[in-house]
Amino acid sequence: MKRHSEKWNERYARTSGSLPEPDILLTAHRELLTLGRALDLACGTGSNALFLAEQGYSVDAVDISFAALSGLSSEARRRSLPVHCVVADLDYFVLPKCTYDLVAIFYFFDPRLVASITGCLRKGGTLFYATYNYRHTSVKPGFNKDYLVPAGGLTNYFAALSIVLDEPETGQYANVSRLIAVKP
Repeated sequence: MKRHSEKWNERYARTSGSLPEPDILLTAHRELLTLGRALDLACGTGSNALFLAEQGYSVDAVDISFAALSGLSSEARRRSLPVHCVVADLDYFVLPKCTYDLVAIFYFFDPRLVASITGCLRKGGTLFYATYNYRHTSVKPGFNKDYLVPAGGLTNYFAALSIVLDEPETGQYANVSRLIAVKP
C-alpha cells in the first residue's frame, strides 16, 4: 500500500499546473476576511492560500504533497505573495495554539484534528470549512467513510465556536458540508 505522501505526490505531479479557482465559500464571504495570519490546511495546489495572501493575509500552507507545495511556492514567489509552505503529514503535525486569525480547510476531514483546529485559532479567528459528507459515497462509492462528515454536519464538531454559516448538506448531490464559525 502506498504511503499517503506518495499517492498525493503522484496525483499532483500529473496535474497540468493550472490552478483551480479559490473556493466559493471564501470568495462569497469576503466581508468576513480581515487581516492577519491564515492557515490553509491540506491546501493541495494552494489556490485558496494564494487568494488569502492576495487579500492581505500572511499564509501558512500545509499539505502532505511536496509536488503540490513546490508549485504553490513557485507561484507565490512569482506573485510576490506571503505564503509559507510546510510539507507535513497531519497525522503527526502539531498545530500551534492561538496562532491564526483564519483557518481554511477544503475537502479534507479527520475528526481527530478538530480540537487542534479549534485550538490554533486566535480569539475572534474565523474558520472556513467545506468538505464531503456521508452522502458522498453515492457519488464516489469507494471513498473512505472515515473521512466523511456524518449526518448533522460540521457544527457537531465545532460546537465551541460561534456559527456564522451552517450548511450540513449542500452542493449538487447534497454531499458537501460547509461551515463558517468564529472563535469567541
